[in-house]
Amino acid sequence: MAKTLLMSLRTAHRGLHRTVQVLAAFFCACTAQTWAQTPASPPKPPVWIGFDDAYSLKTNTSAMATEWGIQAALEEINAKGGVLNGRPLKLMTTDNKGISAMGKDNFVRLATSQDLVAVLTGKFSPISVEMLPEAHRLKVPLISVWGSADPITDHDHKPSYSFRVSLKDEWGVEAMMNRLASKYRVRQACAILPNTAWGRSAEKVIQEKSGSKTAQFPVVRWYNWGDPSLKEQYRACLESRTQGLLFVGNEKEGAMLVKEIAAQDPAMRIPVVAHWGAVGGTLHELVTEELPKVRIDFIQTFTFINNQRPRALYLADWILKNNGLKSTLDIPSPVGAAHAYDTVHLLAKAIDTAKTTSPHKIRDALEKLPAFQGAVRHYTKPFTPHRHDALDKSQVLFVKLTPLGHLIPQD
Repeated sequence: MAKTLLMSLRTAHRGLHRTVQVLAAFFCACTAQTWAQTPASPPKPPVWIGFDDAYSLKTNTSAMATEWGIQAALEEINAKGGVLNGRPLKLMTTDNKGISAMGKDNFVRLATSQDLVAVLTGKFSPISVEMLPEAHRLKVPLISVWGSADPITDHDHKPSYSFRVSLKDEWGVEAMMNRLASKYRVRQACAILPNTAWGRSAEKVIQEKSGSKTAQFPVVRWYNWGDPSLKEQYRACLESRTQGLLFVGNEKEGAMLVKEIAAQDPAMRIPVVAHWGAVGGTLHELVTEELPKVRIDFIQTFTFINNQRPRALYLADWILKNNGLKSTLDIPSPVGAAHAYDTVHLLAKAIDTAKTTSPHKIRDALEKLPAFQGAVRHYTKPFTPHRHDALDKSQVLFVKLTPLGHLIPQD
């Protein structure tokens, strides 16, 4: 009987053991299924930055280069956790095709997008000026990363929703005037300007700054976008016996001018100091043969060449690696890339300072940013309530354009 009892206990133990195993397996299966059905933490929604430029103009390189600068900064910021405790920064782009009305519509489309905090604007100053009323109506910051016309930041809208990380004609055109006087010994100069907000901005500076210490401008000639030639304007410069030319225009107009100067007898080829819109595109491809025949300098605010600033080195390396370029000399429109890169970093700091995606609070935060070491410069105080321009005349330099498209800094 004792033996029978022992066997019964062993059988019961084995049954209990099996029951425990089955229950454990069932529990594990249920737990695994529960884990599988429980979703991971949802990704945090992105914070959007807008950028509008003339992407579809075949000779324009500014849009592409500017986007490189934006993307380099976004990748760097997002790798460190993004903004607002883990939200990624992302880019939304539009193409204005070089048309002001289209740029204005694009600004509205971007500015009314959910969680968009600011719109960066590109090469064409008249388009940025056209956007200003909408920026202030919608209360969304407009940040110019290329356009230089003074009215982009000099206007009567209060509080101002426009900012700039770029050259400003107030000091840029004055530097061009001084360049004619100091390098080429020009005392009487001619200006050829576009009949746009950009051209009128330059004319205002010429009128205010010309005098005994710089070149004087007895002749100012105008042209319209789409004009087939600048021969008449250049002839007026020659007939007035001016010794140098200040030119404002983009790559297509620049190509016309260079070809028409190169066609003159050598003695009739006066030196030119040109605004930077002309090297915001493929000017070198349009005038490969004529370019060496013309003395022409272009204003800039930045170069990758011999630039040892840590963020400039980082940006150059990022662009080369991501776009298959061999040398910093090959980076087109370098000012656009560098300005945009710094702008996105400043904007990210403003977002975290504001602790919100509310554009009007980000506007306020932009005016209170601390110092920042950028690719272009050290920004002691990027913006203030009374100054929405982050650069100044200390960034000015002049370059030569080679037939290969390289922009070589000049003394």
